[in-house]
Amino acid sequence: MTVAATTGLVLFLVMFVLVLIGAPIYLSMFLTSVIGFFCLGGTSMMVQQITNAPFTLAASYTYAVLPLFMLMGSLSGDTGIAKGAYSSMRVWLGRRRGGLLYATIGANAIFGACSGISLAGSVVFSKIALPELERSGYDRDLSLGCITGSSCLSCLIPPSIPIIQYCILTNLSIGTALMCGLSVGIITVIVMFVVTFVIARVQKGKVPEVSEEDKAVTWKMRLASLKLLLPILILFGLIIGGTFSGWFSATVGGAIGSAAVVIYSLFKRIPLKQIAKTTWEAATMNAGMFPIIIAGTLFSRFITLTGLPDAFSSLINAMNIPAFGVFIMVIIFYLFCECVMDIASTIIITVPIVFPLLTGLGFDGYMLCIVLVFVSSMAGVTPPIGMNVFAVANTVRIDPSHIFKGVIPYFVAQLAVVFIIAIWQPLIYLVPNLIGLFVPA
Repeated sequence: MTVAATTGLVLFLVMFVLVLIGAPIYLSMFLTSVIGFFCLGGTSMMVQQITNAPFTLAASYTYAVLPLFMLMGSLSGDTGIAKGAYSSMRVWLGRRRGGLLYATIGANAIFGACSGISLAGSVVFSKIALPELERSGYDRDLSLGCITGSSCLSCLIPPSIPIIQYCILTNLSIGTALMCGLSVGIITVIVMFVVTFVIARVQKGKVPEVSEEDKAVTWKMRLASLKLLLPILILFGLIIGGTFSGWFSATVGGAIGSAAVVIYSLFKRIPLKQIAKTTWEAATMNAGMFPIIIAGTLFSRFITLTGLPDAFSSLINAMNIPAFGVFIMVIIFYLFCECVMDIASTIIITVPIVFPLLTGLGFDGYMLCIVLVFVSSMAGVTPPIGMNVFAVANTVRIDPSHIFKGVIPYFVAQLAVVFIIAIWQPLIYLVPNLIGLFVPA
């Protein structure tokens, strides 16, 4: 290993230790980057990097997509879109045993077309679905596990904010990656339905018989419920349809989607004060993310300049570790990272090393984008510090251990999807192939 690569490894470990002891993530990455640039090229390189990068990133048109989708997701929660999705899914899926669990999974997936992040789905559906599940006699642990587990679908369904971030860092096509995410999202929904079906048959004490209310649902009621999905379908069609038809870019799509949700909020008579508050909260979230993006990009540049990713690849080749063995190690590492960091920080910190390492071993770049984003989201439901679990526990005032217990079967199912996708990588191109999108060779 060269001196530069050794420097990169040492400072990467220093950065990680700083994060573990509680130092702000952006500060940890920024300080180690400054020290690293000084070690590599002296004062001139250090000054050049820390003066040019922040301005270039802050002025980048590409990053405008993030606050726009954040605003869209925040306003969608205020307009009743999530409740409409749940009500419609209940009408369509409620006549089967375990129907309310199916409805929760389906509604979470549909709501992902507005929210873009898993935490939003966790909190929203713990308020909407849990009361209905408890009233119908479902086991509380299982209900909470289903709500929290299915929230991970939001990171797969376009417009997924983590997927967009990953694409910006790796120069992958945002449109192609979002459609690949939709492929995996559909597969995951099917697998979670299968798990729910098995639970309903094996653990009958946790899943009650179908209620008379749900049995009484007619086809007329089902068709009428579709109007509740219109806001999401229109929003999805505006953004995705416009982007892939070439009418506008993903960034402009975010602006159009945000404007559409604002208009819908006014139509639903949401107070202007509430709209202004939600807009401010979205802007605040975005402002809090930019220091991490800037520091993370500096750190990424430093790691790339050290040649550390190439050194790791050479080391792995020399050790004859199978490519899939390295992939498993990365998955475990991501699950650990998410116990101490948010998904955006994990992506920004790890991409400079993990992405070139795994693509060099023959893994598809789009598959890695989707799988690593998915695993980062799944880590939010794993013990001992799953952030989504604690968010739901705080919302419903319950011990997090109950949620961890109920989410296990869904977590195992999602982990199985990750490995299925990694083994049969072309599966991620199911939707791109259907819509005739260009698929990399």
